[in-house]
Amino acid sequence: MARVGFRGNRKVEDDALRVNMRTIPGATLTRDIVRDDVRTIWKMGFFEDVQVETSPGPDGVIVTFVLKEKPSIRKIYVAGHEEVGLTKINEVLDIKKEQILDVAKIKKNVDKLRELFVQRGYYMAEVTHELRRQPQGEVDVWFRIRENSKVEVRRVNFVGNQGASDEDLRGVMLTQQGDLLSFVTSSGTYREDVFQRDLLLLQGFYHDRGYINVKVGEPKLELSPDKRSLYITIAVEEGQQYRLGNIDVKGDLIEDRQFYLDRLTARTGEIFNKSKLFLDMQGLTEHFKDKGYAYVNPTPLTSVDEKNKIVHLTFDIQRGGEVYFERINIRGNNKTRDKVIRREMRVVEGEHYNQTRLDASKRRVTALGFFERVDMSQKRGNGDDQMEVNVEVAERQTGAFQIGAGFSSVESFIFQAQISQNNLLGRGQLLQLQAQISGLRKLFLLEFQEPYFLDTNWTFGFNLFNQLRYYRNFNRSSVGGSLTWGYMFMDDLRMFLTYTLEKVNVGTSGRSSLFYGGNRTPLPVGSLANLLRSGVTSSARISLQHDTRDNRLFTHSGWFNTASAEFAEELLLSQNRFTRYEVVSRFFHPILGSPFILRMRGDVGMVSSRDPQGVPISERYFVGGIYDIRGFTPRSLGPQIRAPDQQSPDSNLSNFRVGGNLQVIGKAEIEFPIFEKVGIRGVVFTDIGNSYNLEDQYCRLRPGLVDISADPCKAVFPLTSLRSSWGFGFRWFSPIGPLRFEWGLPYRPLPDEQSMIFEFTIGSDL
Repeated sequence: MARVGFRGNRKVEDDALRVNMRTIPGATLTRDIVRDDVRTIWKMGFFEDVQVETSPGPDGVIVTFVLKEKPSIRKIYVAGHEEVGLTKINEVLDIKKEQILDVAKIKKNVDKLRELFVQRGYYMAEVTHELRRQPQGEVDVWFRIRENSKVEVRRVNFVGNQGASDEDLRGVMLTQQGDLLSFVTSSGTYREDVFQRDLLLLQGFYHDRGYINVKVGEPKLELSPDKRSLYITIAVEEGQQYRLGNIDVKGDLIEDRQFYLDRLTARTGEIFNKSKLFLDMQGLTEHFKDKGYAYVNPTPLTSVDEKNKIVHLTFDIQRGGEVYFERINIRGNNKTRDKVIRREMRVVEGEHYNQTRLDASKRRVTALGFFERVDMSQKRGNGDDQMEVNVEVAERQTGAFQIGAGFSSVESFIFQAQISQNNLLGRGQLLQLQAQISGLRKLFLLEFQEPYFLDTNWTFGFNLFNQLRYYRNFNRSSVGGSLTWGYMFMDDLRMFLTYTLEKVNVGTSGRSSLFYGGNRTPLPVGSLANLLRSGVTSSARISLQHDTRDNRLFTHSGWFNTASAEFAEELLLSQNRFTRYEVVSRFFHPILGSPFILRMRGDVGMVSSRDPQGVPISERYFVGGIYDIRGFTPRSLGPQIRAPDQQSPDSNLSNFRVGGNLQVIGKAEIEFPIFEKVGIRGVVFTDIGNSYNLEDQYCRLRPGLVDISADPCKAVFPLTSLRSSWGFGFRWFSPIGPLRFEWGLPYRPLPDEQSMIFEFTIGSDL
């Protein structure tokens, strides 16, 4: 053979064709070799026709492979879709422009699109494709969609069910009947994959109620004549109900047999429950794994007494050998140091395998908030009694440089600048430099925290601050700092001791700042002057913190509780004297495994003073607004007294918010995703609470007509003195921090209060 040539290939080079061919110059030409080469070219997938031509030449036979290339995809069009957006459709399609046309792949994409519309409730959707040839060996692909009417599940009926009502069985299913709120909740949407799971759930429902021979028949689906409604009928053969007979444990036991029987929740004589059986088997597994037997295998053996309708149960335990942790490998932490992860691990190399502590390790590493994902896996080590633990993490951004400005209905103009790092140099330390200026406050803050000082269980931190806060009747400015030491007694329990030294100045003569102008007439000397006193505050605060949150930065579940006592006394050279006790409890929990998160918070605080002049106003509680009880203007709730508004003897008396030395606040909200990819979430909430005065000296200044919620007299606090509200809003976790937009509506607004208040601010609440 003299030469091998190719004709018709424009996109595929000759060398790419020759690389796997056996037909080469100088080789003996046979029919089998040519046939194999044709198959090789065909399998490349680039050609829709391959032919072979031979012709004599001066040096031998010339072989030419005549090729017809498959067209490439020039453009992809989708037509006919109205209810399902193009973004969702593009997520399903896995063909791209410039790809070689693959008709089989096009048909698979047709099926994917049809499934997408079925999932959205368009059970009768039709999807077809069309190929339009273009010059230069290209083709346009058209997907044509006919959505038809959306099919809604109108009724789910059951036949043959005696031991459970239709309502009970419908409650088990994920497929629900449509209702008036279907357009919001998507109830009534039929999805084949979900419905097949429903059939398994129905079977499990019966197994948990003793019907071990239940049969869930093939469902019957009927469309209404207008093809808008779907009616489902499911036939059930329940069989007889069985109870538990003898329960036993045998096999490789490490304690006496009765020890395991006492740990089981299943009891002789009760109705057979497959889920309870599984939980008991899981409990036995965890017990052995916590003793170092990583490969334990408890097998439930059942013996059925058909005559008496009894199931006898025996757990046969094969424990295997003891296993030790050989090595803990940490991967993916390009920035975070290994020790930051290892100190959260509750297992160490060389010790017995322990599943409970391994699970706790994953929770603690995740709770750091430094990682998008934390995966833990195990594999056999160098021997059967050795196991390696692999910790795979994916780091997230923990530092921020933020400069922002905006307008808040709460704080007027807001300017914020912040440099923060929650994982400083990969050591797990917090460093933050922050500046905030608004119509209600100024704040300059430097903060540092080391949760494991010198790699011990001690915590060290400090902050320096200069802040100014504007209240309705006075201004509070302070300069100082604090020093904190803490100690971790248990995984979720820490104690802190904080010393704070600050110079506090209280004034009423004006309210002038860069963004807020105005002047307030000074108040006269008297009891209010004693209340509005300045001085040095030197205090010691002891607190106990219990934290089980799954993630400190993006919490979905867990508790965060704090109880504290703060003392500012002459012994500490404090001019402002007071004692403060506070309890704060926060609870987070996903609702039924959905993306909806229930967030609750309760605050109780009380401050008292042995000073005859009472608690200084700078340390009293002022509530109302987006940070505690939404739906009310900031710091507008709580006790009020009558005070002169000028220094002259004939001045008028006006209401003065004196603040409380007791506050009670409760908050509950449900947060849900709106546009999760960009960090926008919605929220509905309800708040309740108030602040109260416990000092007798202000009772004589009680206004003549005052609502019970603003009464300054010491008394028993009826429920009617609590202020409450509800509302809704959305939050955006933006690059400059959490932005909150919330509308609050008081349940019982007073005549001088608004029926709805919109509030916007930067920062988080719960």
